[in-house]
Amino acid sequence: MAQLRHDYKEFKALNTEVLVMVPNGPRMIEKYVNENKSPYPILSDKGSKVAAQYFQVKQFFLVGTPTVFLVNKKSQVLYAHYATSIIEEPDNKEPYETIRMRSPGTASSKIAVNPTGDAPA
Repeated sequence: MAQLRHDYKEFKALNTEVLVMVPNGPRMIEKYVNENKSPYPILSDKGSKVAAQYFQVKQFFLVGTPTVFLVNKKSQVLYAHYATSIIEEPDNKEPYETIRMRSPGTASSKIAVNPTGDAPA
């Protein structure tokens, strides 16, 4: 989720919180957060019970894949990305533009999101 980490400030500028839900337990998440300095919350969904409620398909040894939600201050999900593999990472251009167009007063915003979706060097 390096690209989300890279563009996190741009999403926050649109009053949006990034929530990542993974099928791992708290210890693996804590290790990831400590190693990668994640600025956004990572939620544990061990057993993929929550993911199943959002129609996320279990694909690998009956384990779900990462899911990204972008949520506004009213707790409305503005964008959801359901990964199709354990390592898939979303391109941030589509969710950024979707949220920017739905956010009042930001139509002329010039915040640049890395359009390639590549992690920064």
